[in-house]
Amino acid sequence: MPELDALDKRIFGLLAENGRMSNLEVAAQVGVSEKTVRQRIRRLIERDGMRVGATMALPAPSRLIVLVRVESGQRYAVADRLASMPQVDEVHLTTGAYELIVLASFESDSEALEFYVRHVEQVPGIEESVSTHVVETITLGTAGRSDHVKRFDEQASRVGSMTELLDLACDVATASLGADRVHVAAGDARLADPAPSPSPGTMRWRGLSSRYVEEILIKGRAEGVVLPNIVKHNQHVFVADAQTDPIFRSATDLVVSEGFHSWLGMPVCHGDTRHGTLCLYWNTVITYREDLVRQGQELADTLGKHLPRFSAEPAEPSPA
Repeated sequence: MPELDALDKRIFGLLAENGRMSNLEVAAQVGVSEKTVRQRIRRLIERDGMRVGATMALPAPSRLIVLVRVESGQRYAVADRLASMPQVDEVHLTTGAYELIVLASFESDSEALEFYVRHVEQVPGIEESVSTHVVETITLGTAGRSDHVKRFDEQASRVGSMTELLDLACDVATASLGADRVHVAAGDARLADPAPSPSPGTMRWRGLSSRYVEEILIKGRAEGVVLPNIVKHNQHVFVADAQTDPIFRSATDLVVSEGFHSWLGMPVCHGDTRHGTLCLYWNTVITYREDLVRQGQELADTLGKHLPRFSAEPAEPSPA
């Protein structure tokens, strides 16, 4: 058995004295992050046979699963490198199209995005990768559609135009999800793609100024910012405070003038085709909640189911 290093011994000693000490408390005592403590405890249990009376590890706000295809002969080198990173919870060697499955946890979606770009997309040895956020863990008894999504699905099947459909989605987002503002865009154009018009497809919104909508679209096309995960990977992005988060760095003045804080964006898809985006805004800072993301994505998925019926309709302006 490998000899324990100094950090492992300190963690073991604290848990030996108080098996109910939480990972956060241990981290404060030894001077490292909670994630590092969590990773070290798991290794002590799995590799060294340690047994703990109780732990209180808090769930991470943002969880990422990455499928990795590596270059020939690089499987173990890439796996070892990723497993050594404190954000990574587990690395699995697999068969099939992808050689590795990586599970990682982060304090925010911004950190998850930075990890993916810096340590997966832009490093040698990795030939291809696919990433996805964990929205919710479903166990027996937790599955089932939200009532507001069922009602939206029924009403959406009866609307006669894309404008009515998007207005209905805005109404459900504000009334049932508690969003203070909402923006929904339908169409094939992406915010990061160059386009002659500031309005990609049909858009509707509530509580946002026309100036904000126009400016954020222009910035997104010019700089490829704000919706990187949604545009590239069809994943949701949650930002606790857009006025300080690096994702919105180039649009901070615009966000401050508009006055919102928390923001949640998610893809609107039908099958493998992305038909648009749904963005929710809150005037105050809120915390990440799995149930909120799940309900928002349910609404976006149901909207994506109905959008193809009106894909050829021309755009109409939205009320501010």
